[in-house]
Formats: sequence, structure tokens, C-alpha cells
Amino acid sequence: MMKKVCLLVIMVAVALMGHAQSLRNNLLKGYKPGDQLEKGVYTSDQDTPRFNTWYGAFNAKAVEVEEGPVIGEPLSYKGYNEGGPSINLAGEGQLNRVSVYPLTKSNKEYARGVYYLAFLVNFEKLGSTKFYDFAGLDINPLSRAVRGKVFVAGEGKDKIKFGVAVRTDCTEGTETYDYNQTHLLVLKVDYDKKQAVLYVNPDLSQGEPANGLVANAEGDELKNGLKSIYYRYRKNYKGNIGNFRFATTWDAVIGK
Repeated sequence: MMKKVCLLVIMVAVALMGHAQSLRNNLLKGYKPGDQLEKGVYTSDQDTPRFNTWYGAFNAKAVEVEEGPVIGEPLSYKGYNEGGPSINLAGEGQLNRVSVYPLTKSNKEYARGVYYLAFLVNFEKLGSTKFYDFAGLDINPLSRAVRGKVFVAGEGKDKIKFGVAVRTDCTEGTETYDYNQTHLLVLKVDYDKKQAVLYVNPDLSQGEPANGLVANAEGDELKNGLKSIYYRYRKNYKGNIGNFRFATTWDAVIGK
């Protein structure tokens, strides 16, 4: 009897540990296609963050009539266990609009060790052959201090490439990928190694890949902790992005 009780306690502890490693998921829970993504827009860089809620980032040059992103159809990727709808990348009048999802108000909560952000994206069209960021992580959801950026660029007429940066200097990938195909991207921010790593379409039957695109931090760029997830609208980009997971382990971020 005692052995059964001990075994039950161990199983519960393991389950709780696995749950704790998955810090955030279901970021689009309750949304349906056609809904507005943002529940509001920050009007000052001194505003109070709305935690676990999509909001438009503060922009001193924003025009009041600008509309934010809308929700699109679900995406899926074999073996990646995060469902739900997506964000439609298309939109008119959004200019350089950014939507943020605050995770914490502490500078220290997510400032040690390793953090992963996984998500799905399917591009129908890109507006440029230059690398521009479209998603990643912030250390301040109000002032847009990015630490971990994912980039994309068009290659020729029918291919795309991805890139990664900690803050400004982008490591540009050379491998090409298809339009109109759902890609799984996993961004890793490593405070110990002072770098950001991007994995594109990893084999989910294996563990964390040994190689990825690597961007190294400069100086104290990875001093403050991560506070929010962001999505940046880009003019003339079409497709969908969604199925976000934020976690501290590889297994947790891919939903194992």
C-alpha cells in the first residue's frame, strides 16, 4: 500500500513539473476567425500592461483609425500539439503596427537559463526580399525593447528564408522554404550562452536539434528578463501565424 502511495505522489509531482515547464500556451483561446486580435491599444509608454492579453503596442505616431490584426483560420503541423486559430497577416492601414502579449511584470522572472517560443507560420506572400522581423520576445511590452527576433525574407519568386537576432544584428539563413506551407519555428533565447537560436521545421520525433541559426548577444543585451511575446504587422505580407507556446524546455514547447 505504501509503495502505491509513493508511486502516486511521484507521478503527480512529475505531472506538475511538466505543467510548470509550459509557461504559456493557448494564447488565442476564445477567439474565432474574424475577431479582432487586440483587446485594446496602449496609449502611453507608462501604461499598465494587461497580462496574458493581446494589446496594441504604444506608438506615438499611430493614427486612431488604424485597425489591428484579425483572427484567421487554424494552422497545423504534424506532431506539434498546439491547436486553435491563427492571426491573419494581411491588413490595411496598420503601418508598422505591433501587437504584444505581456507575460510578467518582473525583470527577473524570465532572466536566467533558457526560454523557448514556438509557433506556426504560413506565408502566401512577402512584401520584400530583405530580412524583416515579424515575431519574437520583448523585455518591455510598452517601449518595444526586443530581445529575440525572428526574421523572414523572400528568395526569388517562390521561396522564403528565415533569420534570427538577439536585438539588431540578424543572422540570415541560406536554406530556402516554400510559400503556402506551414512551418514550425522555435526561437530559443539562452541567457547562459548569451545568444538566440532559431530552429526551422525540426524533426519532432527527435530531441532538440544540435544545430540552428545562431545570433550572439552584444554587451548587456541579455541582462533584463523577457516580459512579452510580440507579433509585428508588415505591409504586403499575407498568410497566417499562430499556435504560440512559451516554455523552459524543448519537450514542453513542442507540446510533448
